[in-house]
Amino acid sequence: MLLKHPDFNLSATLESGQVFGFSRHLADFFQGTIYGHPVKLKQVGSRIEVEGKISKGQLWDYFDLARDLEPIYSALKTEKFKIPPSLKGLRLIRQDSWEALACFIISSNNNVKRIQGIWQNLARYFGSFPSAAQVSRTHERILRQCGLGYRAPFLLKTACFISANPVCLEVIRQAPYEEARERVKGFPGIGPKVADCVLLYGFHKMEAFPVDVWIARFMRKYYFRNRRVSEAKIHYFARKKWAKNAGYIQQYFFHAARKGMYT
Repeated sequence: MLLKHPDFNLSATLESGQVFGFSRHLADFFQGTIYGHPVKLKQVGSRIEVEGKISKGQLWDYFDLARDLEPIYSALKTEKFKIPPSLKGLRLIRQDSWEALACFIISSNNNVKRIQGIWQNLARYFGSFPSAAQVSRTHERILRQCGLGYRAPFLLKTACFISANPVCLEVIRQAPYEEARERVKGFPGIGPKVADCVLLYGFHKMEAFPVDVWIARFMRKYYFRNRRVSEAKIHYFARKKWAKNAGYIQQYFFHAARKGMYT
């Protein structure tokens, strides 16, 4: 299958810390899963070559390709930090809500490479990334063997709750941002930053602004004159300043910060 889009950056999107089930190969293609379907993706100019049993509609939805990014670019042009042209076309992925919730529980005090390894361990053990029901029927010991460590009981308890109350994910999706954030923070092992990651990547709450060490360092440099302001103050400032664009702007800042694209 061939997918064409004039404003999409596949590598920046998949390598910006949003999703953990993809790996890059030497032939410059990405292998992973989208909504449970194994896929291979390669970008050549504005064309995305796709292998796998997945529809164009699913790809369009997953990569948020219907969104016009010009309002994001316009907002970024007015900021103190200028986004490198190499990041143009980075998009926020519309992930499966359960997978995003599970992965960001795993992400607590973890790095991207290790989270990817845990994702792969879980997928190997269960045959694909497990559903909440599958996790709920397993044992904490198995999750620890997959590399979750102290996060294993957090994921298990969350999976048990969601398996017994599947409507709760839709309740979070429909709730206003502040209510949704409190609901997600109610799951074990989830603090403010992880809750915002879950809401942004798993529920597409565009006003979410996750503040981790990269974003905190970046924001203090460019917006707070290197003062040691709290993460809560950074979060409040960003949401007030960028509103519904906050999530997208955060993703551009985060990727630039992680890749050392600023001094």
